[in-house]
Amino acid sequence: MTKQLKINKTPLHLQAQQLLLSLIEDGTYQPGERLPSEVDLAAQLGISRPTLRDALLRLEQQGAISRRHGVGTFISAHAPVLESGLEVLESVERQARRIGMNTEVVYLDVVERAATDEESGLLSPRTNGNGQPDVLSVDRVIAVEGTSVAYLTDVVPQTYLRRQDLGEQFSGSVLDLLLKRGEPLPVTSRTEIAAQGAEAQVAARLGITPGTALLKLTGQLYSRDEKVLAYSTSHFVPGYFKFHVMRRVDRA
Repeated sequence: MTKQLKINKTPLHLQAQQLLLSLIEDGTYQPGERLPSEVDLAAQLGISRPTLRDALLRLEQQGAISRRHGVGTFISAHAPVLESGLEVLESVERQARRIGMNTEVVYLDVVERAATDEESGLLSPRTNGNGQPDVLSVDRVIAVEGTSVAYLTDVVPQTYLRRQDLGEQFSGSVLDLLLKRGEPLPVTSRTEIAAQGAEAQVAARLGITPGTALLKLTGQLYSRDEKVLAYSTSHFVPGYFKFHVMRRVDRA
């Protein structure tokens, strides 16, 4: 592929992004195929390597390509898209199961510990002798059809969940586990949504480049009597999730 970009008012990195995306969409580049080296690709497009890197970063954020350090840049396989309404809280596992996809926990770290000061302010558990609540922290990476798509962290007071409660068949969803147990029953969630560049640890777990834009959801899970059952942080990889919300029109 050799195609020089046109000189117009559109920034070159955006022209390069659109050209490469069109080549992916028309099948010139196939899923799983490795792109030419940055040196060769920049020369083919007639742009500098920094400009090309900006274009590739945007394509990676879209989920169109994946970059493997020391290996190369590859066209992403057709991404599984999990769609859900934000009005209803449900796990990644339930979203995937609804459309016939398989999920897998590819990284899991479960720790019983004292809560941090920040976590103590977000939870409403009993405290230990030192005045700090004891919590269960559950970090995991969820893969759908073999692709890591979400990095999730739940912090739960040990009065509601202990390490042994997860069992050997833990599917990755603390929410589903609490729903199955039924007491106390989760009924509502307060959630904040933001876009955030992937920090080094999160990026390493998900196998993406640090700084890649992720959709970040932070929330508190409430019981019927308005106790906070869990504090969660969820990072979703772009290109694999589609969220929607029904909004009422204000006629005032």
